[in-house]
Amino acid sequence: MPQRRSVTERGTSLVETALILPVCLILFLGIIEVGFLLFAHVQVANAAREGARYGSLCRLHANCNTLTDVVKANVFAEAQFLNMTDAGSGGNTMVVVQPASLASIPSIGDPITVTVTYNHSPPFVSGFVPMFPDPIPVEHTLVLHFDK
Repeated sequence: MPQRRSVTERGTSLVETALILPVCLILFLGIIEVGFLLFAHVQVANAAREGARYGSLCRLHANCNTLTDVVKANVFAEAQFLNMTDAGSGGNTMVVVQPASLASIPSIGDPITVTVTYNHSPPFVSGFVPMFPDPIPVEHTLVLHFDK
């Protein structure tokens, strides 16, 4: 014969579910948020690598004077899923190229440094949990050498 619950035990599972559900939801959204952040990190690293690679080959092109502009264009083209825009015009991404411009064609082996800083705006948890900064800066620096 099945046992009947006492009057004080009725509705406890509903109360337990109501207490645990928000915690589980925030935890689940936090996991998704970390996934978006890792995706942004990989995209920024790939964009910096592509910009530095193209900049290191400027010796093949007739004009290295616009090195920063060429590198920025390649960085923004590579990370188009992040909707990067130039911080100089109020955007969310800063691209720093060293050397910024070249008065003469660089020597083979001279370094080119590309630093990409993207301000990632988290879509979910940052509004609920104040310990997450908004935006989260994602930065990657790459040094290559000018090639033939």
